Amino acid sequence: MSSPGESADCRMRGSRRRNRLKTTAECGFSADKSPQSETRNPQSHDRLLILGDETKSVRAIERLLDAAMYDSIAFDSFELAHEYIDLNEVSLVIVDLYASSIAGHYDSSPADDDSGESLRRLNWAREALLFCKRMREDRATTELPVIILSKSHRPRDKVACLNAGASDYIGKPYQRTELLSRVKAHLRSRRYERELTEKFEQLNVLHAVSSVLASSLDPETMMSGTLSVLVENLDANAGVVYLRDPDTRSMKVVASEGFSTEEESLMGLLDLYSRTAPLMNGKPVVLDPVPESVRVELAGDVLREIHSLVCAPLRLKGSAAGAICLFSRTREPLPKQQAELLATIANQLSVALENARLYVETKKSAAQLSFVYNLSNNLMTSLEMDELLGYAVFAVGKALECDACAVVVKTASESNNLASAIYGHSNEERYKERNLYGYTDWYHEDRVMRYLNTGFSLQPAIEMRVSDRLLRDPEISVETIVPLIFDDMLLGMLICASWRAQPISADDQKLLGAVAQQLSLAIRNTEVYQSTKDTSINLAVEVGRRTREIEEQKRFTEKIIDSLPVSLYVVDRDLRIVAWNRNREVGGRGINREEVLGRNVFQVLTRQPRRKLEGEFTDVFRSGDMVRMEQESFVDGHKKVWKISKIPMRVDNAEVTHVITVGEDVTEQKKMNEAVIHAEKLASIGRLAAGVVHELNNPLATIAACSEALTARVGEIADEELNQDFSEYLHIIRDEAFRCKTITNNLLDFSHQRQAEKLPSDINQVIEQTLQLLKHHPKLGKMQVIKELDLSLTPVYVNEGQMKQVFIALVSNAFDAMEGDGSLTIRTCWSDSSEERTVSVEFIDTGCGIPASHLQKIFDPFFTTKPLGRGTGLGLSVCYGIVSEHGGKMEVDSTEGKETTFRVLLPLSSQVPAHGAADMLEEEVMMMEGVL
Repeated sequence: MSSPGESADCRMRGSRRRNRLKTTAECGFSADKSPQSETRNPQSHDRLLILGDETKSVRAIERLLDAAMYDSIAFDSFELAHEYIDLNEVSLVIVDLYASSIAGHYDSSPADDDSGESLRRLNWAREALLFCKRMREDRATTELPVIILSKSHRPRDKVACLNAGASDYIGKPYQRTELLSRVKAHLRSRRYERELTEKFEQLNVLHAVSSVLASSLDPETMMSGTLSVLVENLDANAGVVYLRDPDTRSMKVVASEGFSTEEESLMGLLDLYSRTAPLMNGKPVVLDPVPESVRVELAGDVLREIHSLVCAPLRLKGSAAGAICLFSRTREPLPKQQAELLATIANQLSVALENARLYVETKKSAAQLSFVYNLSNNLMTSLEMDELLGYAVFAVGKALECDACAVVVKTASESNNLASAIYGHSNEERYKERNLYGYTDWYHEDRVMRYLNTGFSLQPAIEMRVSDRLLRDPEISVETIVPLIFDDMLLGMLICASWRAQPISADDQKLLGAVAQQLSLAIRNTEVYQSTKDTSINLAVEVGRRTREIEEQKRFTEKIIDSLPVSLYVVDRDLRIVAWNRNREVGGRGINREEVLGRNVFQVLTRQPRRKLEGEFTDVFRSGDMVRMEQESFVDGHKKVWKISKIPMRVDNAEVTHVITVGEDVTEQKKMNEAVIHAEKLASIGRLAAGVVHELNNPLATIAACSEALTARVGEIADEELNQDFSEYLHIIRDEAFRCKTITNNLLDFSHQRQAEKLPSDINQVIEQTLQLLKHHPKLGKMQVIKELDLSLTPVYVNEGQMKQVFIALVSNAFDAMEGDGSLTIRTCWSDSSEERTVSVEFIDTGCGIPASHLQKIFDPFFTTKPLGRGTGLGLSVCYGIVSEHGGKMEVDSTEGKETTFRVLLPLSSQVPAHGAADMLEEEVMMMEGVL
């Protein structure tokens, strides 16, 4: 044993070496541990710290922990221990006290044979109490478990230690197994608390990301918002989102946090992705730390301060489309769960981006349809060639945002004159200025004539040109040439040019094809009109021909509108219907076009509120903005959801003259979205249940074993009445313990998507057994329970334990809903509400009822209206999952303030699960596994 002087000298030398806490060979009890000895137990993740002033005792504790494969380190200085805890991860602290008394008065005068040793031990013990108090006051160590080993057995000393903040108190001498058992229990409890905290943090991050994704359909907003949430909540120092450009197929940095936007930094990030992408292979990748070879070879200094990173891939349409990467500058290891969480969020973001893409495409399609419709109407209003071509290039150039749009048409005269027009999107005066510098014509006439006079064996297709271009502008990089054809005759060409070397998209090419058809017909109509105006010969023939062509164009336009997979109608400013497509005619409530054209819209759509409908049209006519909304309707008793768009239409770019109403049936899409959301909620319940089940199984098995043991000894009770009561109660305890075990196993099966065993059962008998289990419920005597059981019901294939769980939850909820006196009616009967005959079990209470706003949420996980501490919101959700697993349904009808009816519909089934007696015996053996 060291003397007081040696101990004080040791503490002084330890304070001079506070920067070398891991190798304090001169101080404390870790002098014989080399740096390698601290990591000799790689399988252990817990580090234990021992504090004591008696070398021999501390060595014994250290050897005991080392033998149990724990990583431990010892100190005899509380100050050094504090500094070590601040710099390292410590899971538990053991404080060894040799003082015979701790609390109360102590005579400071030492005995003759003591040499001050008792006083030194007492001072050490009181310093230990101050150390515990300081640990509990520090936010970082307030949950760190502290075990005190004390020579004192006085209750007041134990109370003093526990009041100071100690987690446990063990008197000396102690059993080694007892100390190891206490250490193991505290470490397990601490690990569970940390895991629970991590789960809640992950749920908070997922909730924050879901809120960002649900608040916008703009891809850039979703990606930047998601990245900000991740960087803020996952303690990352920086982050970046990569996404592949759909046009160029090149990878781009679309959002970044913690990096500069300079080109060198962006190049470094793209270089990093090119090296990381092959490692992902559809799964998240973690580099902790980032290899130095990667740092040296990357462009710029983007990773100079980065220590580790984690990346998760983004996938669109089943293929890799980018990634989310988070970076850390600290040298702490990345949590294992961070990669899995980032992968989940990446999947969410991928789905959100796909939804945003579909939204943009739908919006673009509607805009294109509106554009084609407006262009067709406007082209038909002009019969002057110059005016027609000028409007065409203006409308097309402005809609497609091309840098230059031109049209060249052969006239009907024999001199092969050309009519042309051009529009510059970026600068309308650009081509006028070109004329001042020697450009008298803005196109190469020889090339144009060569194109127009080429004899095509087939109809010419849309052509992309980067050389031998038709326009003279030297800054143009690529031209898109669309032939104008009517009756297999080439009339001219429509040219869309771009200064960038980027071809026009496939969607815009289709739009140009439709525009070319309309423009070709308009050009042809204009030529016919000019020819008719120049000559009066065969006037009737020409007029008839032109009329037929106009009718054909009208029918063609109507055919286009009728072919759209949406319901469409158009009203003018007098709210009279001027167009009504085919989809508005079909269906149970369809109306023929001839019956509605020219009529007021309110005379046709009589089921819609007039004031609301009139306000919608008035807003569109006044503001000129498109309006989108969702409406619900019932067709043949089935609910339909429609996405309604009211699109303003202008003639001659003036005020809004018409409103196009487009309706799209999105019922199936809504159902799919709701099904996905509900499936995710049920999956969350399964994951939560799996964590709780394992903690409940062992105590339930112990209760069952104890009840079996007591049942065996009931015969020793001489009193026959007492013997009978004890036997009945012990039988109930055993049955309920096994039923709880079955419930927990069912929850585990539910989380693992395994089906529980189902046997033919009398549902009335199951209800009787359920009420027998509830006979001790405190409210059962106050409430009136009315049973209306149909004895003609045939057995149904169910798992009785699960059905009892469902019925107990519904009865308990009914009791909670009824304050004071009330009645609960339990009714069984046949139900013919669906195509398949089912058995119906109804629970009707006279309680407070459920508000209409809550009816859609009562089966959601964690939704509850009970006060804090009385409900978790999981009961009805678990019941819903059990009934669904049986192939049944749960329905609820409620009148607030009057009554509530819960209805369980169970199908009849003739398929008996193939479970033999051996399987049932194996299950009974597994129930008792926790006793071993």
